Amino acid sequence: MSTDVLTEWCRVLSTKGVLLARSRLPAPWGMRLEARAQVTFHIVTEGACWLRRDGAAPLALHQGDLCLLPQGLAHELVHARDGRAEPLERLLERRAILPTGGPMTTMVCGAYCLDAQLAEPMLRGLPPVVHFAAKEVRANPPLSAIMSLVTAELDRPGPGSEVLVQHLFDALFLYILRAWADGVAASAPGWLPALKDAALSRALASMHADPAAPWTVETLAREAGLSRAAFARRFTAELGEPPLGYLTRWRMGLASRILLQSEASLAEVARRVGYESEFAFSRAFKRSRGVAPASFRRSRAEVPGLGGAP
Repeated sequence: MSTDVLTEWCRVLSTKGVLLARSRLPAPWGMRLEARAQVTFHIVTEGACWLRRDGAAPLALHQGDLCLLPQGLAHELVHARDGRAEPLERLLERRAILPTGGPMTTMVCGAYCLDAQLAEPMLRGLPPVVHFAAKEVRANPPLSAIMSLVTAELDRPGPGSEVLVQHLFDALFLYILRAWADGVAASAPGWLPALKDAALSRALASMHADPAAPWTVETLAREAGLSRAAFARRFTAELGEPPLGYLTRWRMGLASRILLQSEASLAEVARRVGYESEFAFSRAFKRSRGVAPASFRRSRAEVPGLGGAP
C-alpha cells in the first residue's frame, strides 16, 4: 500500500473521531441510530449484542468484536435478536434507571466526521458493515493494540484524555482501513486495494503530490508506466471513476480546506489546485460542491466547529 497516498488523503480529509456513547447496559436494552453523514463504529468490550439494519440478517456481536458502518446507515443495537430499540439519546437519558440483573453489555460507540464527497471513492469500495470478530482482531496485533488503548483510556481517563482519545480514534480508523484492505479486500476492486497496484499507486501518488500540475490521462499513464488506454481502463475499473474525475475531486477537497483554513484569495486558491483562472476554478467548484467558493467559505465559517475542516 502506498503510504504517501494514504497519508495525503487522510491529511486533506481531516477525519475527526467523536465519542457517541460509552455505556454499560444490563439487558433488556436496545438503541437505534439514525442515518448520518458519518462513518460509525462500535466496539463490544463486555458481553454481546445484535446489530440490525434494514434488508440484512441480524449480525451477532461478541466481546472483543469491532464493526464499522462506512456509509452511516441507520441501524439498531439490541441485547437480543428480537429486542426492542429506542433512540440512542433516549436510552442514554434512561440508563440510570434501567432494570438491573440482566446480562451486561459494555460498548464504545463513535463516529468519524469527514468530507463525504472527498471520502466517497474510499467509502464506495467498502461494504455496508465491516466486521472484525474478536479472533480476527487478536490476529492483527496493531488493530488489537489500538483498541486496547482506546478502551483503557476511556476506562481510566487522566490528564489530556480528551485529546488522547481523539488521536486514538483517528489511529483506529487507519488501522481498520489497513486491516480490511489486507484481508477480504485483497482481490476486490476499490480505492484501498488500488493502492496495492504499483501502476495505479504511482499515478495516485503523483496526483496527490502535485495536484496543480497540468495532468492529462496521457501524462498520468506515463507515471503509471502503462499505455493511455490500459491506464484509463484499469483506473476506472478499480476506482469506479475516470482519472480526471478523481483528480477533480481531489482538487476540490484541497480547495475546500484552503478556503476554510486560510484567507487566500480565490485566484490564489485556483492556482494552488491547478486552475488557470478564478472563473474556471469557481465553475468547477460550484459543479462539484453545489455552491460557489466564496459562498462555501462564508456559510461554513458561520457554523461553529466547521471552520477548521472541509
